[in-house]
Amino acid sequence: MITSILVTGEGSSDMGGSNNGHSISSGASYNLGPMALLAVRLLRNILPTWNEEYLDFQSPNNWMTCISGNELANQTKTLSKYRPSKKIQKGYSEHANRAFAMANYAQQHGHQLAIYFHDTDKGDFDALRDALRLGFSSVENVQSVPMLPKPTSEAWLICGRKRDPYAHCTALETQLSGNDAASAHNAPKKVLGQLLGLKAGAEPTTEQQYAEAEVVDIACINMPSYNQFKTDLTTAIEGVCGHGTARTL
Repeated sequence: MITSILVTGEGSSDMGGSNNGHSISSGASYNLGPMALLAVRLLRNILPTWNEEYLDFQSPNNWMTCISGNELANQTKTLSKYRPSKKIQKGYSEHANRAFAMANYAQQHGHQLAIYFHDTDKGDFDALRDALRLGFSSVENVQSVPMLPKPTSEAWLICGRKRDPYAHCTALETQLSGNDAASAHNAPKKVLGQLLGLKAGAEPTTEQQYAEAEVVDIACINMPSYNQFKTDLTTAIEGVCGHGTARTL
């Protein structure tokens, strides 16, 4: 049964974080970010019904804990074990080590599930996911999930906001830039801002993105990076609750 989840991300605009300056937060000290909310919505729809009853989905911060990337980096100083190799491409060993540290922390503190968020940006999706899975695999009894939007989390929200909502969203993964400093027509934050009616070049606030995460149709987004997250989340849920117990959207 899943009763406690550990998450990490890049900041307030994705998985959220502490509102009191601490590196690890939960309950009233944890502000969920837009992607944490999206993960919660998916979790609620995939969990077996009997497990859903044990979680208060009106207050997910009471059973979620957020650990910052900086804290994971600090923990890897004593736990670090991965270096670039045939299994890990150059530039991705840091993620493998952080994934190892995260799964280790989850195991020690009774979290059954861990979700590691990171935008793919301009990197290689498969290399990043493989590095995380390698780090996760070093720790037993914790189900860990990579959450890797391509190129960034805004692309998933844009899918439901563009002129033809939810249609041909796969193209967004290559049409949008992984660089926030890109031009207004393909920088994800700026494109989302335009779709929300903001002035040219303006980027949506975390609150505005959270509002989008509340209403986007989680069953209609059809993008490779999003679908992979759903698949990995389903596998992790069944790793805890039993094979064949997960529901489908």
